[in-house]
Amino acid sequence: VGMNVLAAGCMLEGTTLEEYSANQKLDLDTLRQLGSGILSGLKHIHAQGMTHGDLHTENIMVCEGRAKIIDILYLNTLALLSSGSKQQRLRRDLMSVRLIIQQLIVNSDLTSDSATEFNNQLDASSDLEQIELAFGAVTTIEEPEQRALSIDYIYARIVDPDFVDTEQYAEALLEQVPQGAALNILRKIADESVFEYKHGHFASGLWLALSVDERREFLAHLSGVIDAQTPKGRWWPALRLLGSIGESNWSNLSKIVRLRVEPLITKDVLAGYKDIYGGRAQKGGSLGTYAVVFWPHFSDQKSLAANLISMLRQSWYTQNYVASHFLEMIPPLADETGTRDEFVESLAIAKANDAKTLVNRLKNLPQDWQDAIAAS
Repeated sequence: VGMNVLAAGCMLEGTTLEEYSANQKLDLDTLRQLGSGILSGLKHIHAQGMTHGDLHTENIMVCEGRAKIIDILYLNTLALLSSGSKQQRLRRDLMSVRLIIQQLIVNSDLTSDSATEFNNQLDASSDLEQIELAFGAVTTIEEPEQRALSIDYIYARIVDPDFVDTEQYAEALLEQVPQGAALNILRKIADESVFEYKHGHFASGLWLALSVDERREFLAHLSGVIDAQTPKGRWWPALRLLGSIGESNWSNLSKIVRLRVEPLITKDVLAGYKDIYGGRAQKGGSLGTYAVVFWPHFSDQKSLAANLISMLRQSWYTQNYVASHFLEMIPPLADETGTRDEFVESLAIAKANDAKTLVNRLKNLPQDWQDAIAAS
């Protein structure tokens, strides 16, 4: 009995190929091993003068990563059959194995064109050796090509609407990132402006996989993306991505980008408002909210403090905007800029104006701030 064929009466632990391939995308190594095992098993059956007769994914078991053919329908030798019957049985096996191999390719990391390429190399008269050659041709990929295919696979998972926002999912996906590919994947995420908060764990893992030089290279690239997109493009995915790999990396962006984008964020604070009753749609202040993440690394924190103080003195809309996004960062910002008294006075004004969001969230401030506001 061949290594990839199970004799009648033998027991085998594992799962059917149908179940195995339905629950996962096959990486290239697994595809090669399973496909080669199936072809080798069928070759062994034919070498014994037999055919299988009922070859499909339910009659192939996967055990410890190896494919084993089971449940051979025909146990009698082909030698007893007429030439026509013998060829009919062989053709049935060959067509079955072609379809199985083609489906494995479709369900792998290879591109969708690979299954078509495999099929195009074969015709109705192709024998088992030709099927093996065609399979080898589509699965023999040079290292750069294989890496590119893997990157495309990873990227497809990132933009999948059903991307799972958990550390476990991120870790599982990171295990499939080819060695040395983390930088290219991060660059693609930045270039395509697809980063969302749910990708945070995955992006952090990619960042940790980079060398010092690769981190420097990526931040230079991300600087260019932020510069090109801010303020009138899709700037938010790049800023979110920067925050996810470490807010302190703001200081490692190119100097010219920091000097340009910081004032844009600070100025946009003045455009913010929040209508808690839903009568007016918010049109400004979204860029300004990123000061919450990056302000500790701003070179001009006093301008940010001055703008927030001005907003707290204006109206319900501006006061509730500040309360919704910036309230918890005000005490440390005030300490850094020496503006505690001005903030306390402005918060007291907003409280007296009964700005609902601010009034409800004052309890989130330190007790000494709450006391100072109450006494103002």
